[in-house]
Amino acid sequence: MSFPSERILRSAIAFIGVLGICVATYILISDSTSGAPTCLAGGHGCETVAKSSYSHIAGINVAIFGIIGWILILGTVLFGNDAARLGGFLFTLGGFGFSIYLTYLEIWKIEAICQWCVANAILMTICFLLNITRLLGYVGTPDGGNVIGGSGGTPARPIAEDG
Repeated sequence: MSFPSERILRSAIAFIGVLGICVATYILISDSTSGAPTCLAGGHGCETVAKSSYSHIAGINVAIFGIIGWILILGTVLFGNDAARLGGFLFTLGGFGFSIYLTYLEIWKIEAICQWCVANAILMTICFLLNITRLLGYVGTPDGGNVIGGSGGTPARPIAEDG
């Protein structure tokens, strides 16, 4: 199996991360000003979700947790070492799991869907898959550079070769 270069994976993760920060920030700003994000497709799903008791944890808007998560994920693309690869995987695993939980709440508890929340969940899923690919493809390889434009390293070799 051929993996994209680590440089390409890190760039893609960074791009998705910036989009994720934009979506989460829009949700937070909308909640702080108008009370709910505007549903582009019409309807009142975003407002229903934003006004539900599930939109805040201990008085903190869940979008803040999203912004913090996205910033942590972006931080991992600055380094091409195993700690950053594992960190990216773990942060996106947590974000993916939290997105599943929030989607469950939307469908079964709130009974409304916010398209911005769905967009964030889709971005997190893509980022999770990219981080899995990065971890599996490059674990154990030398540091691929400490900036996104670094060399990217070489793909990991199989542990055992038949032959």
